[in-house]
Amino acid sequence: MRTAWHDAWGSATGPASRALPGSRLVAGTLVFAACMVAPVATAAGAACAVGATAAWLAACRPPGRFVVATLVLGLALFLPYFLLAPLIPDAAGGGAGGWSEAVLVPWSILVRGLCAMLACAATVSCLGAGDLHEAMASLPIPSIVTRILIQMVHQTSTLAHESRRMASAMAVRGATGGGAAARRVVGSLPRVWLPRVVDRAERVAAAMDLRGYCDGEVEPVRARRATAVDGVVVALAAVLLAAAIAARSGVS
Repeated sequence: MRTAWHDAWGSATGPASRALPGSRLVAGTLVFAACMVAPVATAAGAACAVGATAAWLAACRPPGRFVVATLVLGLALFLPYFLLAPLIPDAAGGGAGGWSEAVLVPWSILVRGLCAMLACAATVSCLGAGDLHEAMASLPIPSIVTRILIQMVHQTSTLAHESRRMASAMAVRGATGGGAAARRVVGSLPRVWLPRVVDRAERVAAAMDLRGYCDGEVEPVRARRATAVDGVVVALAAVLLAAAIAARSGVS
């Protein structure tokens, strides 16, 4: 898992990347909502969630390595839930029906979790840091929320960069093995990494304060008019959400 997750921002090459940043963010949110709404415990609901995710991935076309890394991470996170199936009350009663009902719980977690992660990964790859700023500023979102989210993305980049530098330094000093040297380096990591991160955060805050970032309103970087691409992207995402709602209503 050597993928630089933050480097995936703005790396998509699909047709959705030609839409306005606000349209991309809205479409990604709608696809994520479709993954959450679809009744993945049923075959139709699972197909709806998987289809919506696949369509959004095709529209964004993120790097294959990033998609594979996201998929592997999702499997590592959600597959262990199947180990809990014997503890679910439906399985405790015995019988084929009880086990099938019990397995549906981790299955739903797996499908919904993977689809949501891949939908978010596609959205992230379709938005650069500047695009995210423009998208948040162009939508009716409270200014304080926009500032907080933008800073979260910025600080995540800083932490990721700092962590990669620390990992490289540890590897050069022989901390990749299992010996005493590796244990000493890992033990001293909080005393080295945390102060550097805090110092960097203080410098960023001072630079923001000097530039009056907290005093002004967040405005769009540039004003652009919506095109047919924006309408198609948002409309298709809305259709996917409507299909997920219809599938859920059919189950109910």
